[in-house]
Amino acid sequence: MNCLIVSNGFIEDYNFYKDILKNMDFIICVDGGARHLINFGIKPNVIIGDLDSILSKDREFFMSQDVEFVKFPADKDATDTELATELALEKNPETITYIGVLGSRMDHTLANINLLKKSLDRKVKAKIVNEKNEIYLIDSEMEIEGNKNEFISIIPVTDEVIGVTLQGLKYPLSNVRIKFGSTWGISNEFIAKKAKIQIKKGMLLVIKSRD
Repeated sequence: MNCLIVSNGFIEDYNFYKDILKNMDFIICVDGGARHLINFGIKPNVIIGDLDSILSKDREFFMSQDVEFVKFPADKDATDTELATELALEKNPETITYIGVLGSRMDHTLANINLLKKSLDRKVKAKIVNEKNEIYLIDSEMEIEGNKNEFISIIPVTDEVIGVTLQGLKYPLSNVRIKFGSTWGISNEFIAKKAKIQIKKGMLLVIKSRD
């Protein structure tokens, strides 16, 4: 099962997400993310959160469509997007895709990126997508498709990442060690349709981006 989590962050080009939406089996709307689903013309399976940011008209519309609402108190120990992640993982999905989780609040943006760790711990493939970026968290290896006008960056999120090997990129690496705080892995470029990233120990954020 492919699960989509839609939060209340920035979405500018709704057409960009059409292909992503076609492949989703279960859609979780996070509170004010309902505005995005209205624009997509799509009904979510569930709307979750403290419901402090959903517009009244959007709430009333989805209630009329018999969408399930899961309401939490405003004073809680997890963000609405984390609650959505926990719900998604309860469904034992093959993949989780997040959209609308990047925005002007850097605290929420970084917290949402950190949520990729929950899926990694459960061996569930997860990514954050917007019009310019795809963000992954890995602790072993991955293959990723790309074009020559796209960049790929790797960022250590543990004290060090050991055994980093990159193939299919302009600047390959072979079994190197990259420490936390290093910018060594920023703005690499695809030279093949598919790149391979391998690590032996540690965790990397992998970000595919385009200008």
